[in-house]
Amino acid sequence: MTNTTYEYPAVKIMESSSGRPLVLLAAPATEVGKWAGVPQKLARVDDGGATELLGFQREQDPDRIQQIASFYGNPNNVLQDPLLCALRLAEGTEVFFEQTNDAPSKDGMALGLLRISFADKSGASLLEMMQEAKTYLEARVPALSGRAMPARLIDELRAFVNSGAAENESSNSEVGSDGDPPLEEALLEQSYVTDFWDQIAARIQVLTELGTSAPADGLIGFSREALKAYLSPIVLVDGQHRLGGALLAAQKAMDADETRLDVIARRTAEGAQPSQITDELLTTYSRLLPISLLLDDRPDEHVFQFVVVNQKATPVRKSLLGTIISTSLADSELDRIAERLDDAGIPLQSALAITYFAVNQQSPFCNLVSRGFSTDGNNQLPWSVLGQLVAMFRELRGAKYFHDPKMDYADVWKRRFLEKSEVLDSEGVSTLKEAEAAWSAQEGPWKQVFVQFWTAVRDKLASTDPSAAGSPNYWGNPRSSNLFNKPMLQTLATDFFAYLVESRRPITDIAEVAQIVDDWLLEVNAGYFNRDWKLENVKKDATGTRKQWSSMWYAYRRDPKALPATSNFSRTYRA
Repeated sequence: MTNTTYEYPAVKIMESSSGRPLVLLAAPATEVGKWAGVPQKLARVDDGGATELLGFQREQDPDRIQQIASFYGNPNNVLQDPLLCALRLAEGTEVFFEQTNDAPSKDGMALGLLRISFADKSGASLLEMMQEAKTYLEARVPALSGRAMPARLIDELRAFVNSGAAENESSNSEVGSDGDPPLEEALLEQSYVTDFWDQIAARIQVLTELGTSAPADGLIGFSREALKAYLSPIVLVDGQHRLGGALLAAQKAMDADETRLDVIARRTAEGAQPSQITDELLTTYSRLLPISLLLDDRPDEHVFQFVVVNQKATPVRKSLLGTIISTSLADSELDRIAERLDDAGIPLQSALAITYFAVNQQSPFCNLVSRGFSTDGNNQLPWSVLGQLVAMFRELRGAKYFHDPKMDYADVWKRRFLEKSEVLDSEGVSTLKEAEAAWSAQEGPWKQVFVQFWTAVRDKLASTDPSAAGSPNYWGNPRSSNLFNKPMLQTLATDFFAYLVESRRPITDIAEVAQIVDDWLLEVNAGYFNRDWKLENVKKDATGTRKQWSSMWYAYRRDPKALPATSNFSRTYRA
């Protein structure tokens, strides 16, 4: 492979004595597109639902790119925000700032040239690009280099390719992963870097077996363009829509200028290739974009910069933000930015926990929660609702009835019975504060209690039959389900903690949770939710509706001799 080199006048500054250097420069959008990759958090769709590929940028919004292109179409318009970039150094790549000897400099600032040199991958095979991506992942997480090949996934890929389906796949189709990590899996699994490695390693094996018949542009959801984003010498941390808009504006300007035909004719006569001529023309029409380049090649720093910028300035949906935080890095990388994320007001541990229950096969919420992708549907539980349920169990707070919020039953149970709960490892637990810490740890007992409780509730009160997805007690589809929605899920969790308090019951062990649920729902008619509640034009999360449903369940569970009239569910609560 030949190397391509770009040079730009630049300023290097040090914001602080301990920080990494920043290089400020400007470059034509067309050249930025050559050396900067956009690592998108892309969803892939399989039989088990939607999961994500490794990356941290949100998916491109074509409408936003069009809007920015129109803005850039007026030469008087200027956007002051620079593109935020960082290094992704790898073999064959060099990004180097050279100070100009005769240029004046001040403390923390120097003038010079930025040189970006990298291998031209236009002639690289898909297999070679996959192998480079795998090597890069193993450099990030050395433990991956000794990981066993994902045999089951390789078999699935072989079968998919042999069926001919791969030739007609959509850009985001995907076969299943090689099994989801169980609840007690090692830390490395939580970050999903391992899953990405498995997907890459399996494709390398299949591509090797296919030999000369291997596809050139992509294999089952992993395209050359997507891989290029991971292998570019520079990572575009923030500004993909500005770059896309500038590129589109240049294309439109070129297409509208008929004098380009004379240039094309002249350059063709000189022996230039069509692609070379197009690049030259686009560069003449392209804007110079301001760029702030962080001289740091650590993926955790890239994610930290993206999250902070987009949380504080142009907010990303909380669901996608949580997904990005919890699934783009290995745990060793997350550890390095955990405290800084917390200081910035971004809840890392909460995001990890919510994502865990949203994707783990042993969780009753698996694939039923919105995670911020364009593939999310209106029939999924909002991310924030699962977050509230997780907080109730983990932090033991927020278990208040909508109709009577004076008492927090989770807090009462914690103060009275948490220390008596043998589910805690008694070693090192002698105070309530120590009991809280042991309970709420990332892999603390709360996690298994949460799964066991909601699994038992689902199995006792709900239907999971996909053919009956429209049934009133279906476990899924908050719009149509009487059970699987914010008011009822929170009411059920609150009532469970109230039962624990009323029955003066600590939790002895995880296996006991299902029995506690049976005792709590003793004599409750499993058909409570499986009826037409006549909810036409009723907003489930309206204050009056939440209070009405909370009050009705509170009264029924304590004296379940007769089901309440369905007509009462559409009424507004009256104290």
